[in-house]
Amino acid sequence: MELKEPTLLSKDDISQINFLFNSSAFDKDEYIFQAGTACNNIYLLNTGRIKLYRLSSSGKEIIQWFCFPGEIFGLAELSSSKQRRIYAQCCEECEVTTIPLAHFKSLLANSPEIAYQIVMQLSLRLKIVGDTLLNFATDNTRSRIIKLLIRLNMRFGKQYNNGSLIDITLTHKEIADMIGSCRQTVTSLMGDLKRDGYLELINHRIHIYSVQALEALLNSPHNNLKFENKLLAQA
Repeated sequence: MELKEPTLLSKDDISQINFLFNSSAFDKDEYIFQAGTACNNIYLLNTGRIKLYRLSSSGKEIIQWFCFPGEIFGLAELSSSKQRRIYAQCCEECEVTTIPLAHFKSLLANSPEIAYQIVMQLSLRLKIVGDTLLNFATDNTRSRIIKLLIRLNMRFGKQYNNGSLIDITLTHKEIADMIGSCRQTVTSLMGDLKRDGYLELINHRIHIYSVQALEALLNSPHNNLKFENKLLAQA
């Protein structure tokens, strides 16, 4: 069973950070930071949703993960670079607390519980990156979509009827950017899963009828053959 992604800071920890440092409001599509900017701050997301992504050599967005309230972000380049290598962009209106790097080190030294939760967040993200690289090497697009849905359900799933509702809004383009595909392919394959009775969309959220059935689909030779035949037909 995959670990949930990621461990969130407690309400008390968030209150402590927000008491010590300043928060700012950001509009949808506004950047918190961009590749090439200096690594001077760490950030805590209080409200909203932020995507962190890189750009490929062809300019395609590759989403590494989404940040949700209670998550620290902006740590990735601190150990090896003085400049950002990724982009942090708001998917909706956000409130973000900025923690200057020098103060962040002091915060960790004086707050062991916060330090532990941040280590857990980074550890889980590293696991996700490793799993994603393995999926790119061994899985077809359909399998990558299914595995992504299962992982998102573990993090954001809520019981709904007899199934589970992934309680976040994601566009097909965002899903495509997370698995290294294109929007058209994701739209087609999501349509197949919907038609075959595995899921439906409710107010732009994904309702999985049975997570167990979706997991079983990964190991079904018949469905793998069906997918491969569809690709050949589209060629």
